[in-house]
Amino acid sequence: MLLLLLVVAGCSRMPVPRLPHLGADDAPAAATPATTVDQTATPRDMLTAHLVNPRVDPATPNMTVGKLIEYADRYLACDCASTRFVRRWERTAHGYRLETNSGVVAPLEFVCRDTADDRECFLTEIDRGPQAATLEERFVPGSEFIRFLYDNGVRCPREEPCPE
Repeated sequence: MLLLLLVVAGCSRMPVPRLPHLGADDAPAAATPATTVDQTATPRDMLTAHLVNPRVDPATPNMTVGKLIEYADRYLACDCASTRFVRRWERTAHGYRLETNSGVVAPLEFVCRDTADDRECFLTEIDRGPQAATLEERFVPGSEFIRFLYDNGVRCPREEPCPE
């Protein structure tokens, strides 16, 4: 037992080798947490944010940003799209910018503010891009886009399965 105690006491004085200095180029990959963030996931504070755009049709109910994204994904699924609507979310000074996988909808801008009860956002006008036939057709008010997704995301017109 005495011998074991002497060996353990002797080991505690052993010098610990020093590791070489890691420069910026040698930094481990785990030091960059941005690579693990899922940029297609709707930010938590946006899931329940209420859209406050005036409704074009009174029959269109109020909607949250999370529900808008759900309907957009469902609409794309009805068209047999193999991608999600969201490409990535980017935080801005006034809310969020949503890059989409849609070829006919430019990035969506949400201007948001926190209220005493919840968070509310306004979907700004959407640019359909230069492929639009006329300048009047190029820009869509956020309210019309919300109504379009509500009408098409709730009732999927496709009844047959997607072609393989």
